[in-house]
Amino acid sequence: MSVIESDLLSGDFQSMFRDAVGRLVSDGASGQTVMSKTEWQLDPGLSAAVKEIVSLRPEDRGFRVVPGLLSGLGDPGRTPPRWSEVEATQAAAHDVALVLVASALGRPFGWPGQQDGRLVHNILPSPESAELQVGASSVVSLAWHTEDAFHSERADVLLLACLRNPDSVGTRLASVRDIALSSTELECLQQPLAVIDPDDSYGIDGRDGASDVGMSTVWSRADGLCVRYDPFYTRFLEEEPTFLDAYDKLAQSFEDCSFSVNLRPGDLLVVDNDVLVHGRVAFQPRYDGTDRWLKRVLVRAPRLRPSREQTEHGYGQTPLLF
Repeated sequence: MSVIESDLLSGDFQSMFRDAVGRLVSDGASGQTVMSKTEWQLDPGLSAAVKEIVSLRPEDRGFRVVPGLLSGLGDPGRTPPRWSEVEATQAAAHDVALVLVASALGRPFGWPGQQDGRLVHNILPSPESAELQVGASSVVSLAWHTEDAFHSERADVLLLACLRNPDSVGTRLASVRDIALSSTELECLQQPLAVIDPDDSYGIDGRDGASDVGMSTVWSRADGLCVRYDPFYTRFLEEEPTFLDAYDKLAQSFEDCSFSVNLRPGDLLVVDNDVLVHGRVAFQPRYDGTDRWLKRVLVRAPRLRPSREQTEHGYGQTPLLF
């Protein structure tokens, strides 16, 4: 499994990074604003060190876990029962640190229709979302999906930082490059027959007045096979039997090659959003301030995707770039 050994975070780096984040927070920076001032950026040497530690390499197979990168940033406070109740100053150091990491990899961004356009998303269990297929669910497993698969400008890289995970709730991962499908089945899945709607966290109906634009489920780029997948929110332009059979086999193949990552407080998970799908096991929330709490940031580092994606409308969602 692609995990950065903790000794890579030893020496001066951890304290330098933590001290730099602390100074920025004391100066008034937040996760939402830290990109707005040149003087709030990390010095070039420290920024280069961050990039070296978190960048994905070919041997990482599309993901890496950086243990303890965000450790020592203070107590985030109690886990709120919903993302909208997270105060701007609560876990501000974690927000700033995560955005600085994201900026070393590309351009962090948010969505106007998700968590009020915030750059740092709070992923925590909410009572009203317990059984939905969104990050705030809990008592149901979160199905395999590409992050924001409905949009052509979805993240290239997904960052998940752990603040709290007392029940060792696993984050599940599966790579399209590990699947056992035939070349004929993969060719079927390149047909633009899937239509993916925005998930329930956006509060919009993807079918309402929006034209259906077919999307390819798999395609190839120079370094290997890629995927765009969110079956819970997917419809099909045609009920084409060979395509549907290949689509069903893809789901089973993800299960067959899946693995789980148990994030601990301070850990960072970096995921290539074109190579791996992710999900989460079900768990029983307590809503008592001690539940699992992750932070999420989306990063654009544009790479080659199918040219047909340029014709998509994105359901009215335009990335908010920072």
